[in-house]
Amino acid sequence: MGKKFNLREFQTTLSQQLLAAATRDNTGSRLGFQVGEANWLVSLADTEEVIPVPSIVKVPGARRWFRGVANIRGNLYAVSDFADFMGQGVTSDHASCRLLIPHHDFGVNAALLVRSALGLRNVSRYQLREEQDVQPWVARHYADDAGAVWRDLDFGQLLGNPDFLMVES
Repeated sequence: MGKKFNLREFQTTLSQQLLAAATRDNTGSRLGFQVGEANWLVSLADTEEVIPVPSIVKVPGARRWFRGVANIRGNLYAVSDFADFMGQGVTSDHASCRLLIPHHDFGVNAALLVRSALGLRNVSRYQLREEQDVQPWVARHYADDAGAVWRDLDFGQLLGNPDFLMVES
């Protein structure tokens, strides 16, 4: 009888925690990452995952920023060096590099090579800056308490951009 009570109590507590999490306001949560020397943000809803860089197979005849393809859990992903794509130079291979994978709802098996993941950021604490960017995939600019600038990535704009889709040289 005691075990049934503990199980019921566990289920009740878990149900309450899930309900509280579902009603929590997560609109200000973004994943921070670094591209070159710049700080970037992306919505958690737009991101499938962030992983260490696996082996990448080069593709002949591709632009320099298109690093190649990687097998991620049995699926091939097109890997692009985001910094190099934007003309900021090649991302050096090191342990802190990550692949940022857009949510599968975008319908594209793409992965962005970034310099490092910086963890979760709450943009509701940041100052929205009123400036336009020449790159259509930059949704907004923010400044944190220290004055550092953060660019908010619009994955949909990037993944639909003709320049990004044109990988052959």
